Amino acid sequence: MTSQLLPIDAGTPGRLGLNFQKQNSLLPFIWATEATNCRMDSAQRLAIRDGYAVTTAENARTSSLLIKSTFEYLKGDGAVETVFATDDNLYKNPDNPAPIKGSLTITDGSWYFQNFNNKCLGFQNGSKPIVYTGTNFAVITESSGTAPTSKDGIALTAYGRVWVLDSDGQTIKYSSLLDETNWGGAGAGQIDMASVWTNGMDEVKAIAAFNGSLLVFGKNHVVIWEDDLGSTIGVNPSSLAVVDVIEGTGCISHWTISLIGETDIVFMSRNGLQSLGRILQEKSNPLRTVSKYVRDRLVLDATSSNVLDLRSSYSPEEGLYLLSIPSSNMLYTFDVRNMIKDEEQDIIFPCYQWMFKNSSGNFFSPYSLCVTQAGALLLGSNTGEIYTYGAATDNGSLISFKYASPWLDLGPDLNSRKKMLKQISSVLNISVNSNVFFKWSTDFNNKENSISKRLEAPTTAEWGIAEWGLSEFSGGKKLTILDLPARQTGQYYKIKIQTETTGDFAVEQLKLFAKIGRLT
Repeated sequence: MTSQLLPIDAGTPGRLGLNFQKQNSLLPFIWATEATNCRMDSAQRLAIRDGYAVTTAENARTSSLLIKSTFEYLKGDGAVETVFATDDNLYKNPDNPAPIKGSLTITDGSWYFQNFNNKCLGFQNGSKPIVYTGTNFAVITESSGTAPTSKDGIALTAYGRVWVLDSDGQTIKYSSLLDETNWGGAGAGQIDMASVWTNGMDEVKAIAAFNGSLLVFGKNHVVIWEDDLGSTIGVNPSSLAVVDVIEGTGCISHWTISLIGETDIVFMSRNGLQSLGRILQEKSNPLRTVSKYVRDRLVLDATSSNVLDLRSSYSPEEGLYLLSIPSSNMLYTFDVRNMIKDEEQDIIFPCYQWMFKNSSGNFFSPYSLCVTQAGALLLGSNTGEIYTYGAATDNGSLISFKYASPWLDLGPDLNSRKKMLKQISSVLNISVNSNVFFKWSTDFNNKENSISKRLEAPTTAEWGIAEWGLSEFSGGKKLTILDLPARQTGQYYKIKIQTETTGDFAVEQLKLFAKIGRLT
């Protein structure tokens, strides 16, 4: 080996998120092959996610502990009320829960709630809609016709009407204007989707409203309906016509649909997470997905469970689309705010994975998700509690941060040479005492070397201090320059950073120092 010590600058590692599709290939530091409980913070650094605080009081816990639905009911006077459901009850107000199931018999908490005309409506497989106005839920009483018995709880309230997929999975029934009880009078009707599919028979999986259009998702179709007349509050069903059909993609579950502001709508398909805006622009290739680099793992996780157990939401405050897969204890978070365009000109949402510990200390992924008008992100647990995201800990437990680089492509000048790793240098941002572990392996061998360092929380500002391997600049948070010795010879390297901590933790910069040797 020569005596030259060469710095290899990694910049901000993991800023493009996870890349499972090419995890066994050579890639730059900007990708991650593991990013557990990570996010990009406002300074564009790989940082630890926030924790949660328990919102629900003890008396909400019942014999059925899964909180499967959480929803914010918007009243006509501007007031709001959070409703949530377990397998044997319906409640309001997580901080002081009160049962509101009335005389209903509840055996499944998977209620798909919607706001409609100063009421909260609930939909579930095999049931007629239920309605809540502030006292107790009750099955709607028809003033005309027969209300649909919902298939899988697939429904929509939009454009002044209630749209519900009937039990045959093909017929969408809609109510009269502003009247959820009228299913047979003027203005009510139905759409037979069995005669609309263009590429073989399909089945309705979701209904959505977007930019004045009615969207009907099958497993392999997206059908866009519009009218040529309109009405005072949206579309006129009597003049609805199909204006576009996108074949080759669809939606696996209405629970995965989320509006991204007023400009886009995202949903899970058999091809991965998709953006309607991108599909409309790239109709020639509807298989392109915004989850391109995690697609196979994501689809496998999502479809290996009951797709009706999936939950999603979009948080404008966090800039994240969240997709919870309870069966795998995994929450996929997609960074909409920092979307990228890759070398193939595809739009990608950087993806990270989150795992939470419940009050019993077990890992879980939320069984329900809800973002409130005030910006709070509510997480429904499997212990009969609702958590509010945004605390320093997971209800007092440490949060585990894990980053792993890919096998590193260090450029054409270095890839073909042996390298002796001598030092790992990093700039970290911390706010509490933290044990940080750095691990490394070489040449596609999973055997790891490891070194750790105890970092102390900031107290008062320290200037002019230069301890060996550690320089400190402090205030409320501490920017720590950490230099650690490393020993390993190889051609290719993988680097990991791990810690369990609370408060702030972010990787500002990562750099390797190596001696460069012979050509391989």
